[in-house]
Amino acid sequence: MKNREKQILFLSLEDVVACGGADVELAAADMERGFTLLHQGKIVNPMKTTLRAHSHHHEHNIGLVNFLPAYVDLGEEEIITCKLLGAMPSNADIGLPRATGLIALFDTVTKSPIAILDAQVISATRTGGVSLIATRRLASPDTEEIGLVGAGVNMRTQLLGIHKGLPSLKRVRVYSRGDTKNLFAREMAERTGLAIKPVQSAHEAVDGVDFYVTCLPNVAVPVVQAKWVKQKGVTVYNIGCYENESVLLKRMNRVIADMWEQGKHRGVQTHAIAVRDGIIPESLIEDFAPVVVGKRPGRQSKDENIFFNPTGLGFEDAIVAWRVYKEAKKRGTGTWITLWKSTKWI
Repeated sequence: MKNREKQILFLSLEDVVACGGADVELAAADMERGFTLLHQGKIVNPMKTTLRAHSHHHEHNIGLVNFLPAYVDLGEEEIITCKLLGAMPSNADIGLPRATGLIALFDTVTKSPIAILDAQVISATRTGGVSLIATRRLASPDTEEIGLVGAGVNMRTQLLGIHKGLPSLKRVRVYSRGDTKNLFAREMAERTGLAIKPVQSAHEAVDGVDFYVTCLPNVAVPVVQAKWVKQKGVTVYNIGCYENESVLLKRMNRVIADMWEQGKHRGVQTHAIAVRDGIIPESLIEDFAPVVVGKRPGRQSKDENIFFNPTGLGFEDAIVAWRVYKEAKKRGTGTWITLWKSTKWI
């Protein structure tokens, strides 16, 4: 068999952005399609694998690397990917992003790699895309003010998604421990046109609002206490790990996971801890895909309490990465890298 030179396309962060990887509305359309395909059984989404170098230490101190593989049958084409994303909260202290990584795309016939993409933009943007489509279904449509606990990159894409999904939104409160809340307020107010107010505590951020989001770097102790949260008509997005006091879930009418099987396996998010500790029955938790396709309803009344706890799924990265890859090939964007000139090496 003749040896042929093998090249793969490398897309940097700037390439990914140039090819639409940072567009939350495009990502939302991808997520709409993805959850529909998931419901139709056209996605294989193995369990997320998390590597911690020292299992007896909390990931906030030692960081982690996540591996998210996925297969997606789009009908006219197929996708095979794996995202590798490293996260270290202390990166911010040395001027690095908290989470960085790569997405690899593979040829579906030969199973050999065809592209490598920067992962941080796609990872954050698809998270905002999920919240956009969730907001259209789960939030009260007349909500004018929301609270944000956390002010990192993922919270920026959260706000972009929620703003698109909630045209009534006018005001935002944001809390973080450091100065990031002030920078967030200035920059995101300019970008969105919303009135964004930095506040001095998580309590102040969530007190009395109909809708709030927590998105923090791998916390092990809940930042939001149940007693701070209004009794009726609240929507909560728990984007990170154990961010909300688990007893809060006792008064939720609905607890929705992107895929409960994944959340249960990972075991570190609020809904998983609430089930583990017997605070709520596992039967209360439902998956998001049936809501997306209309098999289950979205919000049914203004007084309903809804807790949305997405884990983050590999197929989400896969669909966005595939769209970006195709756009890059169309534009001639990226750098071709030689993986091998010949396979004869031994």
